[in-house]
Amino acid sequence: MTDPAPDWNAMAEEDFRRMLRDFIETECPAELRHYPHRFPADVSMPWYRALHRRNFIAPGWPVEYGGMGLRPDRHLIFIEEMEAAGTPWLHDAGVRNLGPAIIAWGTEVQKAHYLPLMHSGEHIWCQGYSEPSAGSDLASLQCDGRIEGDRMVVNGQKIWTTSAHVANHIFALIRTDRTGPKQEGISFVLIDMGLPGITVRPIENLSGHPDFCEVFFDDVVVGTDCILGEPNKGWAVARSLLGFERIWAGSPKRAFKVLLALRRLMEERGLLASDYWRDRLAQAIFDTQDAQDMYGGFADLVRADGKVGVEISALKIWSTGTFQRLSELLLEAAGSDAALAGEGAADLLAPYYESRAPTIFAGTNEVHRNILARSVLGLPKSD
Repeated sequence: MTDPAPDWNAMAEEDFRRMLRDFIETECPAELRHYPHRFPADVSMPWYRALHRRNFIAPGWPVEYGGMGLRPDRHLIFIEEMEAAGTPWLHDAGVRNLGPAIIAWGTEVQKAHYLPLMHSGEHIWCQGYSEPSAGSDLASLQCDGRIEGDRMVVNGQKIWTTSAHVANHIFALIRTDRTGPKQEGISFVLIDMGLPGITVRPIENLSGHPDFCEVFFDDVVVGTDCILGEPNKGWAVARSLLGFERIWAGSPKRAFKVLLALRRLMEERGLLASDYWRDRLAQAIFDTQDAQDMYGGFADLVRADGKVGVEISALKIWSTGTFQRLSELLLEAAGSDAALAGEGAADLLAPYYESRAPTIFAGTNEVHRNILARSVLGLPKSD
């Protein structure tokens, strides 16, 4: 008989932080910490497995599915400690985004099959949403799925697919009916990337890393039991997952990580003796704290009823904008040294490069401003 899972929410905050720090010190190798880019999966996987063994890989999942069941405020503490220690970014789109969708929409068979393999890291997932002609207007996607009895034949292309070059599974939006409105006739499909007919082509980003990819489907055959939710009703699943993704995209952890680097740099260079730089640092701290408070509020709404409204766009805009502002302030504080930065922990350009993408993925910030203008402020749609 296994011991019951600890109630991490009942633990005193100081004890919870100390427990996390001791775990990180023991399990996360020093050479993996404070690296500015995502490591290849085989390099970061030992850390992933360490989190899995301790049931720390899915802090927001319910305990019954192997998660920690953390409250929003406790989840933020978890993020703070991981970021302060410089733990590496993981290829964890499955745990972070797909897992909550499977818990919400999956059959018991799908939950029993996919969640443990995702939790252990045996399944590495990527997200197949965007297409060359369907980015912000995602409902215009054309990747085709022809349903024939208990199977589906998939043809088409996805693009900007993060980590597709290391993933062995993809969750994709596939057009399975063309007779109704464009939001209808879309299915949410779970696909094994080892199937015949799938081709992945990496795309190098600004910092020279192949994080993004193109994915091509050429007569790929999957079973209809791989559809999450109802056939042709995948837009509802996608919207719920976009809610999870936009909370993640609005996480303050990126800004917090840059804030730590900024404070260290200012201390090393004696910049805090200047009223100007103290004011700039104070504003950075306030902006990051605002992002943390907003994140905690929206995470609390998700815990209460499993969903958030269109107001989540405000979180995405503020957090990603704060990340960009802090990355630019870091370069300003570094002065001419920023242009000479190289690979590794001292790469001051890495946050600047990395901060460009979050304002685009999970819906561009311009799209989110339009959402707020129309749905919250009641402004008319422009012609």
